Amino acid sequence: MGVYQTFPYVPNFRVDATNIKRAVEQLETSAAALGSAGVDIVGQVGTPFSFAGGTGLEWAEDISKKLEKASGKPVALMGLSIVEALQERGYKTVAISSTYYSRELSERYTQFLEAGGIRVLTIKNWVDQKRFPDEESVDGRNLWYPASYAYKSAREVAAEAPEADCIIMSGAAVHTMDIIAPLEADLGKPVISSDSAFFWKILSLLGVRETSGGWGSLLDSL
Repeated sequence: MGVYQTFPYVPNFRVDATNIKRAVEQLETSAAALGSAGVDIVGQVGTPFSFAGGTGLEWAEDISKKLEKASGKPVALMGLSIVEALQERGYKTVAISSTYYSRELSERYTQFLEAGGIRVLTIKNWVDQKRFPDEESVDGRNLWYPASYAYKSAREVAAEAPEADCIIMSGAAVHTMDIIAPLEADLGKPVISSDSAFFWKILSLLGVRETSGGWGSLLDSL
């Protein structure tokens, strides 16, 4: 399987709604470039791109339609993929580790999921969980974080809401794929991350119906 990438350019980019909306303005150009390169699927990475400009599903659905038109290809949005995965699996309630997201993005994320019929029982970021003293400290790091942070964070939100159907780990800057299966074994319930939902959606669009295993229950369901 070949992978092509292109990036919107936003000088001094930060993970907040204002900067994300500036990046969204360039996505159609990026999608057109990928479509002309001959890809079969266009995937947009970055969960908050699906809700930075609105609190319902309409913003994300509109972006998806525009990217499909620009590229001429099926499109997978990372944030929308999470909603679709939860709906497909029948999970109604979630506990969320929103990792490095600000409180503003966490609130938008909650409204986005609830618009998709998912009830958020708890959502905590790393400042809430005392891993960082404030949002500036989180934002000041490079956009990559150890998976161990996400693992511990997910365990904490799971303990806060033991009745949740599923645990969510958000943030593509945290590489979560290797920890999903161990977390599911540890918690005794399904875990979905931004990455796993995104790959599930892409593989579904490609018609892939099996994986090598070991990537968690969502991908095992293909």
